[in-house]
Amino acid sequence: MLTITIGGQAGAGGHEIGAEVSRKLGLPLVRTLAIRKLARRLDASVDAVVRKELGFGNKRIRFANALEYGLYRSTMYGGDPHLAVDFGFWAELQSTKKHLPNQISTSEYRDAFYAASDDLRTIGDSVVVKRAGCLSLADSPGVVHIGIFAPRDQRERRLSQRMQVGIGEASKLIRRFDTDRRAWFSKLAETEPEDRSLYDIVVDVDLGTSDSEIADQIVKESIQFKYDGEVRPALAF
Repeated sequence: MLTITIGGQAGAGGHEIGAEVSRKLGLPLVRTLAIRKLARRLDASVDAVVRKELGFGNKRIRFANALEYGLYRSTMYGGDPHLAVDFGFWAELQSTKKHLPNQISTSEYRDAFYAASDDLRTIGDSVVVKRAGCLSLADSPGVVHIGIFAPRDQRERRLSQRMQVGIGEASKLIRRFDTDRRAWFSKLAETEPEDRSLYDIVVDVDLGTSDSEIADQIVKESIQFKYDGEVRPALAF
């Protein structure tokens, strides 16, 4: 089994690089499906789960978090069959018991978050691009955790292009995203996303290196990490 989780810093390129890794390895790309599975475990609407996650941060950063989830609507990701559930429309299609975030306790959310890793394992070999994938699949055999990091100015430029906002606004969003992710990681595991020991492989993104080249590096190092001395899978590219 070879499952790769992509995490690290907001705006460092995890979404784009993860898509490239998925394409090069010929493995399914798991993004929004993870939230959907978590909602099912909690017997809640996806909207309630998303709002619960946003609630881990303070009120000032919740709008920024909503924008981060809104990135899934970007045309760069193409037609994702799970988009509807990410924005609350799932509740109209399927009745659930919990529609409000305050109906989900923090301990209940935490237990379901870790239990949902069992659901992700059933997918088999895949590339998982989700926040805290390094936590939910931490003890899973065959999983390689990738942490992607980049200088602040590079993250701001990438976010500016991705969200089509000015550099000043992107800078504010990066600060808010970072604050929220730290609060979320702290609630889940008393750690923070910048803790490099959470990842098997850490990639520091260089401005002059393309996402495709970074993906090549991740593919090579992940296979070496997982299959060193064993038969290695053939690549799709």
